[in-house]
Formats: sequence, C-alpha cells, structure tokens
Amino acid sequence: MECIVLEEIGLDLSDLLPDGTRECERCGLPMMPVAENDGVVTLECANRHRHTVPLPSDLAARERVRTWIMRRGAQLHVQHERWEAEEEYRTAMEKTQPRLIRPSDRHQQTGQTAGMIREEAVHTERLWVGVVRTEAGRSSSWHHHGGHESVIYVITGQVHLECGPGGTTKFHARPGDCIYLPPGEIHREGNDGTDESEIVVVRSGSGELVVNVAGPAA
Repeated sequence: MECIVLEEIGLDLSDLLPDGTRECERCGLPMMPVAENDGVVTLECANRHRHTVPLPSDLAARERVRTWIMRRGAQLHVQHERWEAEEEYRTAMEKTQPRLIRPSDRHQQTGQTAGMIREEAVHTERLWVGVVRTEAGRSSSWHHHGGHESVIYVITGQVHLECGPGGTTKFHARPGDCIYLPPGEIHREGNDGTDESEIVVVRSGSGELVVNVAGPAA
C-alpha cells in the first residue's frame, strides 16, 4: 500500500473560500481545516497534502474554520471508537479459538509482585495461565488473588509457600508437586534452592488477578 507522506505546501496562500475551505494546489481536491495552533490553520485534503494559512481575522470566517476542526475531531473520535471495537472483537475471537502458545508469546504485562516475575500465557474472562520465576534465596511479597482460586505446579527448583493466619501454614514443594490456593488466600512464595525456580500457575475466577498486601492474614 502506497504511503503518502504529510507535506507542508506553504504559508503564502490566498484567503480561504467563503465556506472555510480551499482547493489543493497539488491535486485539486478540497482542503478542510483540521487543526489550529498559534494563529495558524492547517488544512488537509483527502490525499493528505497539507497547507497552512493564517487564522482569518474575520470572526465569521474564524467560526467556520473552527467548525470544520470540531467536525474533524468528532470524525476521528468515531473512527478511533470503531478501531477499538474491532480490536476488542478480534481479541475476543482469538480467545475462543484453539491456539499454540510458545514461550516467546508470553508477556509480563500482568499483575506483578515484588520478588518474582510473572509471565502471562493465557487470559480469558475466567481463566489465567502463566509461568512464574523466582531467583534462588528470594521470597515474594505478601499478596492474594482476589476471587480466583489457584493451582501451582512446580517445574524446577524448591518452592516454599506461607499462608494462613500469621503465615504459619507452610508448604515445601519440589518439581512435580502441586499446591492449591482458595480465593482470597493471603500468601507469599519463595525459593529455598540454589537455582531459579519455575512454576506454572492456573487461576480460575473473576476480578483482580493480583492484590498486593502488607503482611499475612491476622
């Protein structure tokens, strides 16, 4: 698809037509005001050629120019809403289709907690699946997962988890083990081993995925 570069044609133009527009000197198409800045009006045609002219001194002409600019802004707002709706529909459709998620497809644009790194693989209306890594000798901050129940599957490393009142309930998990956490259970995870730990986490529920808190449950 041909890319047309926006181009300023010049400032030394004659007055605007009575309706606040003018003809493009490059292609002959009508040019409409699209922006005003510091007393200068920018006009643009359908081929995206641009001209700049001084803001008219006549009040009626100024009003016509600004009406064109407001109309242009409304059109852009509608277009952006349409693009956002199309993107939301595309994303929703992708979530209903079987697909393969490679390690390179995971991302960290999800709720995070100090002391660990979460990578999201799947996120639908009621499901979250991801991989969490913790450096050797480190523990995460206290947190919970709102209305989500969670299952942790240990891939590598030695994982300890503290939960319950005062954090007195402790689990020590090794590769192949699973830990179940009910919704709202305040906890923190750590790595007792000498190598980085890696776990797969599956959450089911709704609401906030990660809620960081100051300490364990009372």
